[in-house]
This record gives sequence, structure tokens and C-alpha cells, in this order.
Amino acid sequence: MKRDRLNWGLVLLFIGVMWLLSNFGVVTFYWSSLWRFWPIFLIIIGVNLLVPRHGYGNIISVIATIGALVFIGYQSSRPTSSWKEGSVWRNLDEGEDDGDGVERRADFVTAFEEQVKEVNLEIKGGAVEYNVGGETDELFKAETKSNFAGHVLQSSTRDSIADLSFRMKNTKGRKWNLRNNGENEAKMYLNTNPIWNIKAEVGAGAIDFDLSRYKVRKLTFKGGAASFETKLGMPLESSEIFVESGVASIEIAIPQAAACRIQVESGLSSKDFPGFTKRDDGSYATADFDQASNKYLINLKGGLSSFSVERY
Repeated sequence: MKRDRLNWGLVLLFIGVMWLLSNFGVVTFYWSSLWRFWPIFLIIIGVNLLVPRHGYGNIISVIATIGALVFIGYQSSRPTSSWKEGSVWRNLDEGEDDGDGVERRADFVTAFEEQVKEVNLEIKGGAVEYNVGGETDELFKAETKSNFAGHVLQSSTRDSIADLSFRMKNTKGRKWNLRNNGENEAKMYLNTNPIWNIKAEVGAGAIDFDLSRYKVRKLTFKGGAASFETKLGMPLESSEIFVESGVASIEIAIPQAAACRIQVESGLSSKDFPGFTKRDDGSYATADFDQASNKYLINLKGGLSSFSVERY
């Protein structure tokens, strides 16, 4: 077996095993800390370039790869000095969010105006679970709780279009001590009348959007080590979904009757598209895609990600 294939196989096996054990609660794997060890991959590449490509060189390469993965697995399953279990968030900066470990709850509301027909919603944050799934008579409503950083909601309206920005407060330059692992989440409720364009950027976090009751024209997700799940209703004339991820789990559910085409640009990602047929151009589509007047256009881009598009 070629050395490159063997080493990449070990890397994928490591990620898959850690992901599975983490999902079943056997180990606690801090995916957000994985990025701290990117220089180790440079070391592995360097070792592969220096040692001979036969004989003992292959043995040294495999041992170096296994050793590096064991080290990463051990270190990433332990909280860092700022994420120790049983500690309290301490923000050493002055400010409203003093990070004293006290869980803070806050509600955000933007009133609905009859002239609003379309909404652009931007969501930015990290280390938070973001949920959408409830209806409201307001245009937008959010309920948050966090023990380390609050959120900010900004809104503006021009003619029939509303722009909403819901983002985590800037924590750049702050030093945190974590002594009390609280639950950090934001539950959002949207008005079902307007058309929605939603863009979510999340670092290490989770997104669970039930958008089956809403009219969605465009949905964009950008994330690092994140989990993204969304359930959609029937598409508009042309509803677009863009996903760009690093090490992430992406699950999208669309109605059985919805026509859809999927385009994928990925490195070492897994794909699961039941009910779709692969075309000559490399895309995946439902049988009725070309004839349908309303359809989903899904674009997926990722590194070490798991992509799933299912029909319900």
C-alpha cells in the first residue's frame, strides 16, 4: 500500500473514531481546540519528505503519523487551561459582560412592520447552539442564555426590505477562565409572512434550524468545527443553499416533492444523497429537477466534512 494512502487513511480513521465516540458520549472531544495542532500536520508532511519511500522509511512515517494522532487525540480530549471543568468564566476586561460565571439571559425583539416583504438576517457567533423553529407575531425574536458573552441585535428597514444583524459581542483580546460549564444557546423565532435570506457564520458551535414553515429564498452557512442541521419547506421559484465548512457535520432535509440539484466541492468529505442521481457534470439531482418550476439549488463546499441531504 502506498504511504500517502496509508497515512491519509489513518487520519480519516482517527477523525471518524473520535467523532463516533464523542457522539456516544464515550469521550469529550474539544473540536475547537483541534486547530491549535495544525503545525503537527506540517511535521508529519516533513517527515514523509525526509525519510525514504521504501523499507524502514515507511515504518518511520507510519509510526510518526500514529504518534501525532495519539498526541492530538489525548490533548484535544482535555480542556485547555482556559476551559477547565469546574471553573468560572472570568473576563479580565472591564465591560457589561464581566464573565463572572453567572448565567445571563436576554431577550431581543424587532417589531413586525406591514410593509416588510423580505428580510436579510445575519447571524454570527461561536461556542453557542443556535436554534430556529418557532413562530412569532414580531418580525424577529430571540431568547439567549450564556455565561461568557452576550449578543447584539441591530435592525434597519428600507422600503419593503429589513436587514437584521444578530451577533455575539466582540470578545477579541479578552482572557477567560472557565470554571462553570453553562449552557450557551440562542433560540430564535421568525415571522412567517416575509421571505427570508439567512446567513449564519459560526466557528465552533451548533446550528439547528427548522425552517419548514418559512419562505426561504437563500440560506448560507459558514463554519469551522460545527454541526449544521436544517429542515426546509417547499422552495420558492429558486431557493439557494450555500454551505462552506471545515470539519463539520452538515444535515439538510427537504420535502419529498421538492426538486433539487446538489453541487459538491470537497476534499475528504463523505456524501449521502438518497433519492438523487449523479449527473455527467458531477452534480446530483432529483428526477424532476429540469421540469420543475420551483427548485432548490444546493452548493456544498468543505474539507473534512460529512454532507447529508435527505427527503422527508
